[in-house]
Amino acid sequence: MVLCVGLLPAGLVLAGTQYYGAALHEARWEVSSSRLMCTLSHHIPLYGTVRFEGRAGGGLDFAVQVLRRPARSGVAQLASLAPAWKHDAPALDLGQVKVADSAEPFRFERPLARRLLAELEKGMFPTFTYQDWADGRDQVTVTVSAVNVKAALGEFLHCLDGLLSYDFSAVKNTRINFAFGSAAIGREARLALDRVAEYLLADASVGSVRIEGHTDNVGFRRYNERLGRQRSAAVRDYLVAKGVAQDKFEILTYGEARPAVSNATERGRATNRRVLVLLVQ
Repeated sequence: MVLCVGLLPAGLVLAGTQYYGAALHEARWEVSSSRLMCTLSHHIPLYGTVRFEGRAGGGLDFAVQVLRRPARSGVAQLASLAPAWKHDAPALDLGQVKVADSAEPFRFERPLARRLLAELEKGMFPTFTYQDWADGRDQVTVTVSAVNVKAALGEFLHCLDGLLSYDFSAVKNTRINFAFGSAAIGREARLALDRVAEYLLADASVGSVRIEGHTDNVGFRRYNERLGRQRSAAVRDYLVAKGVAQDKFEILTYGEARPAVSNATERGRATNRRVLVLLVQ
């Protein structure tokens, strides 16, 4: 049976059925945005909140946070249904989805999250159906309303376009290499540091930045300790010039004391002429 949803007064809900969905005057969508996370959320009275989450690096999830968590895990049927005013629009069966035993029983990643966004944009209502989590005697229907979604959806998609193309894991441990005897930052190193600076300016949760200077084993130990410090300072100064607060940095030098690989070859020595930029949250 095709069910048209949208305008369903409480008196029309059949016995043995629990129905949750925002009425027309309750349907609201909200957007929060940053360079790291975009959220599009919708509150369902007496049930919980659904949200789409876009993250730096390209992640996109759909999640449901419920007021009463399930007593057990299970499955639910997911479909995209037409509201009453679009009764001629065909329903789309999206199959079964897992129900987790948690306050967030539903979470889907990019393919299904994208499909749900597309269904909302078409004016359809994604709908979950399952046996109630108390004793299984009732059928529960949960509707995600497309009412008032268009403006918020446009804002959300614009936010997604502005997300960083990489996440914390891509920059938390960045290695910069140097020419022999030099503390000058090369072109490739500048590109890598530009990403680090961009991320630091976007993520206030990074509490400190540890910069470790290293050298190969050519030359006197004291000279190499000084050169390692000069390299660390050059990296710090570059990031400060990009707008990162100077008090975030901890400058260290190990000179030749902590080689990453053997110094027996030129290739190994080139690898050891480095600075490590470590982001600490």
